[in-house]
Amino acid sequence: MSLKKIAPYLLSLIAMSSFARNAEETAPVIPLKIPLYLSGNFGELRSNHFHSGIDFKTQGRTGLPVYSFDEGWVSRIGVSAWGYGNVLYVSHPNGTTSVYAHLESFSPFIEEVVKKIQYKKETFTLDQHFKKGEIPVKRGQQIAKSGNSGSSGGPHVHFEIRDSESQDVIDPIYFFKDQIKDNRKPEIRAVRLYPLNGVVNGEQKSVTANMVKKENGNETLDKTFTAWGEIGLGIKAYDRMSETTNIYGVKRINLYLDDKLIFSTHNNRISFSETRYLNSLTDYADWKKNRSMVVKMFLEPGNLYSGYGKMVNRGVVKINEERVYKFRYELEDAHENKTVFKFNVTGVKQPVPAKEKGENPFRYDRKNSFKAENFEMTFPKGVFYTDVDFKYSATPSQKYYSDIHKVHENTTPLHSRCEMVIKLTNDTLPDKSKYYLGTLGKNSVSYVGAEYKNGAMHAKVRDFGTYVVTKDTTKPVITPFAPENWGKTGKLTFKISDAHSGIRDWRGEIDGEFALFEFDGKTAKLSYKIDTARIGKGKKHKLILTVIDNCGNEKKLERSFNW
Repeated sequence: MSLKKIAPYLLSLIAMSSFARNAEETAPVIPLKIPLYLSGNFGELRSNHFHSGIDFKTQGRTGLPVYSFDEGWVSRIGVSAWGYGNVLYVSHPNGTTSVYAHLESFSPFIEEVVKKIQYKKETFTLDQHFKKGEIPVKRGQQIAKSGNSGSSGGPHVHFEIRDSESQDVIDPIYFFKDQIKDNRKPEIRAVRLYPLNGVVNGEQKSVTANMVKKENGNETLDKTFTAWGEIGLGIKAYDRMSETTNIYGVKRINLYLDDKLIFSTHNNRISFSETRYLNSLTDYADWKKNRSMVVKMFLEPGNLYSGYGKMVNRGVVKINEERVYKFRYELEDAHENKTVFKFNVTGVKQPVPAKEKGENPFRYDRKNSFKAENFEMTFPKGVFYTDVDFKYSATPSQKYYSDIHKVHENTTPLHSRCEMVIKLTNDTLPDKSKYYLGTLGKNSVSYVGAEYKNGAMHAKVRDFGTYVVTKDTTKPVITPFAPENWGKTGKLTFKISDAHSGIRDWRGEIDGEFALFEFDGKTAKLSYKIDTARIGKGKKHKLILTVIDNCGNEKKLERSFNW
């Protein structure tokens, strides 16, 4: 690995060593004062990205105090119905930033600042940056309460350590190893062989052998491998931790051939600009079809992910001798629990059929484009991880405002966005803003952002699939919850929904003034807790709630209530 690639990781180790002080009074503070268990670890394989931090369990509860990891200042605050939800970024003098996400609320000295900005901008959603000294934070000071906000799948605190300059994330586990019990080894579930330019078990398709236990308790594969030509290997594996039932990502995986290291992966530091390379590190087609994560232990030519270690010939193995090829996997977690598994591949000489070329061969290392009647698409250089035989078909439709465009296979990943233009075959709506581009599923159309121009929808897409142009002329739906109790509880709650293009924005006003309605994307609940500093008590108030969908359809609800 070049010095240029390894330097950021060395810097991260220096940053971490500056935290590792012996004096108890200056050591970093654990963000939660409860026994530490993880529901997710750093670098776990997620949909389209690596997990960028560690997830602390909060005993299935929300509202636990969250403490600042070290002294510093709040440098950024985010509020959103999705993603990180309520999130705090605390920058530290040593050049790192700690991140606390999915919070229920901020501590009062932070909450006051947040509310002031939200009311000034008249918006719930916030991504606000602050200068050093504006909101100082002491080491161990309570800064928030734990929650389940944003796209969280359950109560927990997502915690990150970032390089403040690059915003690369660094594995925080090393700060908490002594507080987290782990004496369990990683577990191998399956081994897979890919015929890259060869044959595996007599076929030109991948072959998977699952791990099974023998009568003596030892583990082995449920089938043997034979091969000839160029092959790649893959592995499905998870890590475990003591006293939990969760599964985690494996920290390090090494692959050996005849006792020689030929490929290795690690994840100590991740750049957000590289996180989508996960779709090349893993078997993307298997993930899309089966929600299964198999790590490919070979490097596709367009994969520039820096989280690889040593490799020989990009991990591609040439089986060109009639002998037994001895492979060995070594898996290790952050607590240095290690699993070793050996297996063989027998070289059996046989013809390797030439691969057929498609009608539209696209090269991974150059810009590509495709044009058909009523359809155009441009693929920038670097969007593919390997060469692709592009497939396309169109079917006329009476139901939609365009043909039904089947654009390649959704089992092929795209690294970045591509320009797509779809012409309308039935451009009859007077209001062009009511058209939208969507991906066609079994029973529905999922909204994709696009712009109407001269009889066509122009979009930037990052997934293959089946695309159509349809319409949304239906207003969103606003459903009040127990309005007769608003005056008693001091809280106004609604459910808002949209059957087609989805909710884009909302605005609440009480007595003609902006009211801060908070939206929970998971439950579709919109709520307002009456602010006694802004809303007078002992009289009737007028509420106006406006909800707008992504095609500009607007629903307005007006209602009076006593408070």
